[in-house]
Amino acid sequence: MASLRAPCAASTLPTRRGRSCAFKPVCRVVLERNESSSGAAAFGRAVLAGVASCLVLASSANASSPGVIAGPARVVDGDTLVINGERIRLYGVDAPESAQQCKDAKGAPYACGLVSKDALDKKIGKAPVTCQVKDKDQYGRNVSVCLLGSEDLNGWLVSNGYAVSYRQYSKDYIPAEDAAQAARKGIWAGEFQVPSEWRKQNKRGESGPVQPAVAFAPNGTAAQNTGGDPTPNCATGPAIKGNINAKGEKIFHVPGGKYYDSVRIDLKDGEKFFCTESEATSAGWRKSSQ
Repeated sequence: MASLRAPCAASTLPTRRGRSCAFKPVCRVVLERNESSSGAAAFGRAVLAGVASCLVLASSANASSPGVIAGPARVVDGDTLVINGERIRLYGVDAPESAQQCKDAKGAPYACGLVSKDALDKKIGKAPVTCQVKDKDQYGRNVSVCLLGSEDLNGWLVSNGYAVSYRQYSKDYIPAEDAAQAARKGIWAGEFQVPSEWRKQNKRGESGPVQPAVAFAPNGTAAQNTGGDPTPNCATGPAIKGNINAKGEKIFHVPGGKYYDSVRIDLKDGEKFFCTESEATSAGWRKSSQ
C-alpha cells in the first residue's frame, strides 16, 4: 500500500531582532507504492491532505511576511515616519529624542532632537518615500529601511550626524557613524548623550504619541511659571512658538516678539515648537505681526 510520510514541515526562523518568527514551509511528499489497488483511494486522500496543509502554511507565511510601504511621509521625529497611516521606525538608527538637548561645538545647549527632525523633514520634503519593512517592534511600528529615490534615508541620517547607529539591533550603519564622528558632523561636533541612554535616564520609551511632546525647560521653571509645555532651546536660542488662537489660526511667535513671553504652547492640542521660521511657515503657520 502506498504511504505518505512527512507531507509538510515548517521551519521557524527568528527575525534579526528576535521579536517575531515567520514560517517557511518545506513540503515533501514521499511515495511508496505496492501492487495493492485498494490503497489508491487512501493514497489520493493523503496526497490531497498534504498539499492542503502546505498551502495553508504557505498562505500564512505570505500574510506575515515583510512588505513595502510607500507614499508621502510625515516626519514624527528623527527616526520615525508615518506613511499612509502606518508608523515607521527607521531600522538600525537612533536619533535624539524630541525633548533631548545636546551641546554644540562651543558648549552651548541646543535642541538636537528637533534639529534631527527638522533635517529629515527638509530632506524628504513632499517627495514619496519607499520603506522596506523588516520587522515589527514592540510598539507595533514597522521597522524599515526607507529610500528617497535610491538614497538610503537611514544611512543619510547617520552619515550627517543626525542619528547614531543603533548597534543593539544592527551593525549596518557603523561605518557611516565612524565617518560622521571623524568629520565631526551634526551631534559629533559637540557633546551629546546616546539616545537610548537618555531615554533610560529620563524614563522614556520609544512608543510616544504620534505628535511627540517636548519636555525640556532651560531653567526647569518655565512650565510652572507660564503653563503649557516648557520651551526648548534651539541652536540659535529659545524655540519659536507655534500657537493656535481661538479662531483656529496658526500663528508663530519669535523670541523678542510682543506676545512671545505670554503665549503658552500645548502640544497635545496640536501646537508646536520650531527652530526656524521657514520650518514654521512650511508647516502652515504664519508669523505674528507683532
